[in-house]
Amino acid sequence: MALKVYRARSMQDALAEVKRDLGPEAMILNTRSYRSRGLLGLGGRPIVEITATADANPRTRPAAPTDRATVRAEPKPLAGAALPPAAAKAYGMPRAQPAPSRSARPEPVAVASDAVLNDDPPPMPSRDAGLGGPAAEPLGSIAVPSVRAAGSRAAVVEDDLKSIKRMVSQLMQTSARSAAGGALSDPLFEQHLRLQENAVAAEIADEIVGRVRDELSPPELADEAVVRETMLREIAAIMPAADPVGTRQPIDGRPHTVALIGPTGVGKTTTVAKLAARAKLRRGRSVGLITTDTYRIAAVEQLRTYAEIIGLPLKVVGSASEMRPAIETLEGLDEIYIDTAGRSQHDAERLTELRTFLDEADPHETHLVLSSVASESVLLRAADNFGRLRPNRIIFTKLDEAVETGVLLGVIRRVGVAISYVTNGQEVPDHIEPGNADRLARRILGGEGKPR
Repeated sequence: MALKVYRARSMQDALAEVKRDLGPEAMILNTRSYRSRGLLGLGGRPIVEITATADANPRTRPAAPTDRATVRAEPKPLAGAALPPAAAKAYGMPRAQPAPSRSARPEPVAVASDAVLNDDPPPMPSRDAGLGGPAAEPLGSIAVPSVRAAGSRAAVVEDDLKSIKRMVSQLMQTSARSAAGGALSDPLFEQHLRLQENAVAAEIADEIVGRVRDELSPPELADEAVVRETMLREIAAIMPAADPVGTRQPIDGRPHTVALIGPTGVGKTTTVAKLAARAKLRRGRSVGLITTDTYRIAAVEQLRTYAEIIGLPLKVVGSASEMRPAIETLEGLDEIYIDTAGRSQHDAERLTELRTFLDEADPHETHLVLSSVASESVLLRAADNFGRLRPNRIIFTKLDEAVETGVLLGVIRRVGVAISYVTNGQEVPDHIEPGNADRLARRILGGEGKPR
């Protein structure tokens, strides 16, 4: 059994390559996905790899290596045709009859075959251009017509889609993992495929599908609406939502203090401005701002501009020792928001320094801010390293720019905290909303629930 390996950037492309090379009855033996190595280890792309072989009983295929080759029949005498006198005598067959007139042409012989799958029309019969008048058709060069050309193109497309779906279904069920190890109903299979297309980690997708399959009865598993609602409920259970800032007042008598931490470039400063503006303008709270971002060019000026527009006091803290005095000057306010300097998740020294700022501030809430447009590997590494600072909330920014939101499930599970907010644009105080597990679940499963 000859095995072939196919690689592409998506499952659909890889399956199309398998079908094009081995036909719709190809047997999928194994599949895996990985990320290619980019320049200096950066910029790698996801790759899907499929190992397949031809079916044990393949249909007859053309001998020519290219699908554009035309199969021609070997010359043979037609029924009723006579041999020359010598051959007729040797084989006991009738002698040759007078040749038919040039105007009487033989009927073309149809050769049935389902091996030719190209879309090219059959070649025109050859004619002898050197003689005047009509020439006889060559009997030994009869072109086999294309099967697809003879049928409806719409029917061909539908057949292709069915073949690909059958191959995907076979792939899903033969290489099933833990929870999704058995046969899946069509509605459940469709939802599983949507999870994978939206970059949900394989182990999480299998876990969700396994729970749904165990929870529902066979008639319910055949109901698309029931399966979808159950899937949404299971996805939402993985993404608990935190109460918005200010819902519960601290019992220690201090202003409700909120610190935002995270990698560089994720939008912490804009998010701090949005939270502070909403607290003052929409909830009527007295609010103060503190920034420790004295490293980034114009970072202080950016937050100072927001503070002046909204009418908030701003304190700039250059060292951990300055943090507590700054908070004491804002002691009479309802809420304090702290914007910290962005830190690379790989810089252990800077993360330790950030830890000293947080120890001095002693915030009631520490929100880890991550960009939803980052790759899965970057998000998970940031979740691991910033997790050492013990955040108790998580904010996802730039959700309006995200293409695959399924990676958020893996990040939430890795950090183990609730979603407090998601942002979906740059406008202050708009383009931010509290975390809503049901809305995010619909976005992950099928494009619904996009942030307003």
